Amino acid sequence: MKKVDFRGPGLSFREDLCCPYIFDGRMASLEFFFPSQGIEREFHLFLARGYRRLGSVLYRNVCKECSSCKPLRVETEKFRISRNQKRTLKKDLDLRTEISAPRVTPEKAELYTQYIASKHALGESEEREKDAATLLSLYYGYPGSIEMDYYLGDKLIGAGIVDEAADALSSVYFYYDTSYFRRSPGVFSILQEIALAQSMKKMYYYLGFYIEETPKMSYKALFRPNQVYRDGIWTTFRTHETARGPW
Repeated sequence: MKKVDFRGPGLSFREDLCCPYIFDGRMASLEFFFPSQGIEREFHLFLARGYRRLGSVLYRNVCKECSSCKPLRVETEKFRISRNQKRTLKKDLDLRTEISAPRVTPEKAELYTQYIASKHALGESEEREKDAATLLSLYYGYPGSIEMDYYLGDKLIGAGIVDEAADALSSVYFYYDTSYFRRSPGVFSILQEIALAQSMKKMYYYLGFYIEETPKMSYKALFRPNQVYRDGIWTTFRTHETARGPW
């Protein structure tokens, strides 16, 4: 039987680079796909095969020597909020969530730049230009993107982008004012995104890569029940309650 490439027409290539998640010298191999036409109707198929989006480019890990990065998704109707997550909701009852079409503003650009500088110790002029290009790639490139902004009174303290697919929402990126770290804005934003997926009757909520060795990525397993993608199959994943991450 002839194998059909679900991706449709486009350009595909692979690139080897230093792993952006685990800093022990290992190399990562990424497969990039540049579609030559819209992918809205097939986007759920890309997500189901471990792809992520940046701008109009789709990519996934195809590392031969390492399998630490595992795409993770939540089955939205089965999701059960934990006690700690309930505490976060209670703590952030005074936050207001606004949902709209994605739009970069000077206020958001400044918040993003401050977030990157705080989390990654960047801030030089060259890096600011790079940050601006990345921010535009997060916001634009896919017509099914949705923006979720979080306000304390009239102050914007966080913003996130999710992509809509036929059967899912996919979390693209979230950034926030790190002076509100104790409010656990990362947890709050994920809970709001899951709630939106449920309200839209989506079957899955994709949370990006789970990496056990990296606290910035391992916390995702605390949103349960969930599945991870390995060896071309989505399987139920379990981890211990004591996992921690940067909330």
